[in-house]
Order: sequence, then structure tokens, then C-alpha cells
Amino acid sequence: MSIQIKVAFCTECRGYHSATPSDKKNINHADVTDHFFYHGEPFFTLDSATFDKASKLENTEVITMSLEEHIKHDHLYCYCDKKTAISKNNYYYESLEPATEVLMSEKWSDTDYYFKDLYYTYNNFHGLVAGNHNNYNSSRP
Repeated sequence: MSIQIKVAFCTECRGYHSATPSDKKNINHADVTDHFFYHGEPFFTLDSATFDKASKLENTEVITMSLEEHIKHDHLYCYCDKKTAISKNNYYYESLEPATEVLMSEKWSDTDYYFKDLYYTYNNFHGLVAGNHNNYNSSRP
């Protein structure tokens, strides 16, 4: 049974800078443990989070291969200076406007008309301009 590993290769020098087993169940396999102790961190890691960080660096290509194939060329390390790849986040905003209900009183009581007429009469009596408001109960011009 061949063990599959993920290898993060540099696209500039074609060396690798991180590798990890593809399946977490293979972490305790004897060949994987032997390879881990031979190379050590960061070139071979058992922690998938460490590999994920290494795979997100710029000029990095992740390839899945068998452990036997990797052992043939495992001396080709990458020592290039790498920066974190710049990722452009696109944010989408969707405005959800709530349906606004206009509360209208369909039933007008006599007191509402009384107070509106009283308000306009008060403003007219004290010399305040009421604007172009219509007096609802008044027949005066």
C-alpha cells in the first residue's frame, strides 16, 4: 500500500518547502514517522495546519504524490524567501430593507378635527402663519 502525501513545491526553484500525509490515519505509520524524523520541521510536518500555512505562500504549488516517489527527490529543498500570497477578498453586501407598514388611522374621531381646527385658529389668532393648510371644519376662506 502506497502512502499518499501532499507536497508544497516552489514554482521558482522547483524545490519543496513542506509536506504532510494526505490522510490523517497515516500519521502513525512507520514510514511516515521515519521520514518525519529524517527531515524534521518544516520540510515534513504531521500538523495539517502548518502545511496549510505553507501552501498559502506565494509561488507555491501543491501536488499529491506517493511517499516512495517523494523519497527519490526529497533532497531538493526550497530556501527561497516567500511572502504570504496576497488574497483579495470580495465582499458582497445585500441590503434587506424591511417592509415598512404605514399605519393609517381609518377611523377619524370628531376630536381629531376639533384639535386641528383649534391649532390653526390659535396660530391665526397669535399672528403665526399656518402655511397652506386647509381648515377641515371651517368654511372660512
